[in-house]
Amino acid sequence: MERRCKWIGLQSIAVVSMLLSGTTAFAQNYGVVVDQSLVQTVTIKNPKYISFFTEDFMIPEKQVEWLKIYDLTSDGFGTGDLARTYPGAKFYIITASPKAQKVMNRWSFGGNIKFTAESHNSPDLFEQVPDSIKAMGGIFASLLRGLRRNYKGLPIKLYLEQNNNITAIEMWGYNPKMMRYEPPPVPKVLVEKPTMKLIYLEKTIVDSVYYAPR
Repeated sequence: MERRCKWIGLQSIAVVSMLLSGTTAFAQNYGVVVDQSLVQTVTIKNPKYISFFTEDFMIPEKQVEWLKIYDLTSDGFGTGDLARTYPGAKFYIITASPKAQKVMNRWSFGGNIKFTAESHNSPDLFEQVPDSIKAMGGIFASLLRGLRRNYKGLPIKLYLEQNNNITAIEMWGYNPKMMRYEPPPVPKVLVEKPTMKLIYLEKTIVDSVYYAPR
């Protein structure tokens, strides 16, 4: 299992569902919506697996250095999905044999986590999750605060990625008129006001006169 993981890499990528010339508004006027969606992929660089799958998928290319399979149906890798060869960069709709399907059924995209918030949920709720996911909950809470503060409309779609010291976010499917910057609230700091305490010291002096009869 450990060796197979070194040869096969799973990832999610954003792909354009439909690419049309012109603006989105123009396309939507004619009943066509331009959108994006996340598609799970697997990258295969093990020569043994490359040879097996190119033969199983009946790929006619003689030189395939690595192979990428796209889970187009979002139900796990298998028949009906798309394979792309490299360096040829050609696409093939695959039909998997029972043996190949058994191998692909073992592939899973691990380590991912998803948070869902209702409109009435406070962002603070996601900072109170168990310690094992508290850091991820903190990221979602900060994003939720900024989104609710600066965008008052529905819907909106976001894609966030950080890699090689670069952080990028893509936004689409939103109403630009509902976008308005609102600075974060200034945190209230309790200022302790100095108080003057007056202490009264009362001292009573009593003079004592001693009289000794003779």
